[in-house]
Amino acid sequence: MKLTELAGHKLSVLFFVRALDIPLTNEQITEFFIKTFFLNYFDLQQLLAELVETQHLAYMEGRQFSYYTLTDKGREALDFFQSRIDYHVRQDILKYAHENRDRLRNESQLTAGYKRLDNNEYEVTLRVMEGDMVLMELKLNVINAKQAKTICSNWKTNAPEVYKKVMESLI
Repeated sequence: MKLTELAGHKLSVLFFVRALDIPLTNEQITEFFIKTFFLNYFDLQQLLAELVETQHLAYMEGRQFSYYTLTDKGREALDFFQSRIDYHVRQDILKYAHENRDRLRNESQLTAGYKRLDNNEYEVTLRVMEGDMVLMELKLNVINAKQAKTICSNWKTNAPEVYKKVMESLI
C-alpha cells in the first residue's frame, strides 16, 4: 500500500469513528471498510493497530466488548487533514453513520445470551450497557432452549422499554 493511500485510509477510519460518535467494535469497523472500501482484512487490522499505537484511536477492553474511540489527537488530525479525504468517501461515511448509528449502538449496548444448566433448564443473561458499565443485568431461568432463544431475540427490541419500566417501578 502506498504511503499516501495508507494515510488516506487512516484518515477515513478516523472520520468514520468520529462520524458515528459511539464506541465501535473491531467487527463494526471491519464490516464497513471491507464492504465499502474493499480494504483487505489484514491491511485494516494493521491500520487500526497503528492508529492505536500513535494514539489517534483509543482501544478499550471491557467486560463484554473491546472497542475503539477517537482520541483528542485523532480529532486534531481530522481537523487539519479532513479535506484530504475524498468528498464522496466522506459522504458515504456520513450516510452510513446516519443510517446505522442506532443499530450499531444497540449491538454493543444491548446484549443477550443463554447457556444450558445441569438440570436441563437454561439461564438467559440480558444486559443493558453504557460504554463498559452495566446499567442493568437480568438472569432468567427458563425450561427450554426455544424460550431462551425467543427471549434473546426479543431483547434488542424490548430492552429500552423493560429498562424504563424497571426504573419507574423502583424509583
